[in-house]
Amino acid sequence: MTARLISIGTMLLFGCSSAPQPAAAPPFRSVVDLKQLMEWVIDPAADVVWESVKTIATEEGTKEIVPRTQAEWDAVRNAAATLAETGNSLMTEVRARDRDRWMKAARRLVDAAEEALKAAEAKNADSVFAAGGRIYDACAACHRQYAPQLNADASAR
Repeated sequence: MTARLISIGTMLLFGCSSAPQPAAAPPFRSVVDLKQLMEWVIDPAADVVWESVKTIATEEGTKEIVPRTQAEWDAVRNAAATLAETGNSLMTEVRARDRDRWMKAARRLVDAAEEALKAAEAKNADSVFAAGGRIYDACAACHRQYAPQLNADASAR
């Protein structure tokens, strides 16, 4: 009787299960190429962060630029969120140029943009400025490594 129950249990366990199905293709589909993503999404979002906090020196004196209204702080926050999520999209299989340096550079962008987002939410202009510097450093380091390659890819089309 016990042997029979074990046989039935084994048949139910293995006989009724279906074969593993291959993983479905990810739903991610890039709409713009990498150059367009940089020019149309990343650069404009970074500009919002960079232009939001600065000091302008003129003959008349210095002028401090900082977000003053909730809408201005929201614009900085939204731009930082755009940078962070776009940095994540740079790490997708479709866009990643390699699994080492590219991923580290994209991660630096995400981390710096997240700092800017948190600073904007806290309405901390000094922290937005500092995070903007880290965003710049992340972008510049990546461009030194990959921009020549990306420009060559674009001209080959």
